[in-house]
Amino acid sequence: MGRGSVTWQVVWVGALLLVISLGGLEAGKLSEEDLAELDLTEEERAVLRLQGKESDEVDDFDYNPLGKKGAGPDEEDVVVLVPSEFGSFLKGNQYVLVQFHAPWCGHCAKLTPEFAKAATALKEKDVVLAKVDAVEHMDFAADEGVEGYPTLYFYADGVKKPYTGGRSSDEIISWVERRIGPTVSIIKSAEEVLESENPIAVAYLDSVDGNDAQEFIGAATEEDGVEFHMTADAEVAKKFGLDKKTPALVLLKKENEKVAIFDGLFETKAISDFVSENKLPLVITFSRETANLVFNADIKNQMLLFANPSEFEKMRENYEAAAKSSKKKILFVFVDLADVDAASPVLEFFALDNVKTRLLAYVADRSVTKYLYDGDYSLDSLKQFSEKFLAGNLIPYLKSQKPPAENPGPVKIVVASTFKEIVLDETKDVILEIYAPWCGACKSLELEYNKLGEALKDTSSIVVARIDGTKNEIEGLQMDRYPTVLFYPATKNAEPVSFV
Repeated sequence: MGRGSVTWQVVWVGALLLVISLGGLEAGKLSEEDLAELDLTEEERAVLRLQGKESDEVDDFDYNPLGKKGAGPDEEDVVVLVPSEFGSFLKGNQYVLVQFHAPWCGHCAKLTPEFAKAATALKEKDVVLAKVDAVEHMDFAADEGVEGYPTLYFYADGVKKPYTGGRSSDEIISWVERRIGPTVSIIKSAEEVLESENPIAVAYLDSVDGNDAQEFIGAATEEDGVEFHMTADAEVAKKFGLDKKTPALVLLKKENEKVAIFDGLFETKAISDFVSENKLPLVITFSRETANLVFNADIKNQMLLFANPSEFEKMRENYEAAAKSSKKKILFVFVDLADVDAASPVLEFFALDNVKTRLLAYVADRSVTKYLYDGDYSLDSLKQFSEKFLAGNLIPYLKSQKPPAENPGPVKIVVASTFKEIVLDETKDVILEIYAPWCGACKSLELEYNKLGEALKDTSSIVVARIDGTKNEIEGLQMDRYPTVLFYPATKNAEPVSFV
């Protein structure tokens, strides 16, 4: 079958099968009379007969990770909310942390037990943890600003704030406690806080009950990862280098740039900005504990150095100096390849292996634009790379899985490096599924999609293929909605047609 005679009816059948698989039609209800009324070839009718026969032989698969609609049996302290009662519930509860989730979302499933533990621990402090099915109540979730799953919001006296903490129960509890309880301690001796391993912010004030104290407390409720202390004792303040006029503020940490002195207006926002900018080390070592600092950093331009500890020590001085020269502009991170638990998910996300030292720059926004560095690790070279990165003068790196050694199946496996060869082949019509391994809807579609590949495997002019959208990137192709099924006709420069 030549390029000029695109089998649109076969493609239509493919689209119909995908609709069937997503619950739009029941194949078993397509009788011979129904098939006869359709303008199809015998081959195309055979595809639908196959679908109708096999659909009765396969049990429905439940991909709801919660096990049931609403909170499961281990979530007795998690309240399930619906839109009609949402407002009144917030009015009746001062503090509510709400998780907007999707039943098929793998990340939501992982969060479920941690969220439940936190709910049990926090109920003693009159904090309620609740969840809303954002798929069932899609319009309401959109009105609340939900764009992905899970999304968490904290409501204090009905006022909404984004949750920016971690995903473990301890991290959830710590984040909430900071926003509901005393966040600043009054110190009477320097020794009681100087031994802390965490960054500490110390304010010297005229009074620990005055307006300046309230501004300081307001900043403390916004910042995680820092201990906040204040004193009105001049002798205590001197031990922190605060021996001039009040109000005064210093931030101390164990890493480089151990001391930062505040010189702005003593107001909540200015204090919070100062602490946020200075609490982090020049280079953050990536770990479970620091992941949230990286993921939720205000600085979206980031450098990730993947190296073993011995290699990192050789370049530490230059890397930290480069970080200092781009402070407040680029966040510098070290990913220890020897720490497999921490490094593996980051390597997987960027589709990198762990066999050599690499430096990667990326913009931590929805597009996740990335750039690989291929120079030496001298200070001048690192600075030049940083400057080009900020100026937008680098060529993006598109991640790709390794292509399979063999690809004989009826559904061809596509990766970024083989996309042009397989999908943009001008002699073939291509049906391409973009999926995510954790996506429940993709798993539901898989069986039907494989049937489609099997039914069309002997049609040489058509290719049925799939690509993992989480591990491959194609320039100009947005791959963040799963599943997406596209049809690429055998026509030069033709735009793909979306089925799903």
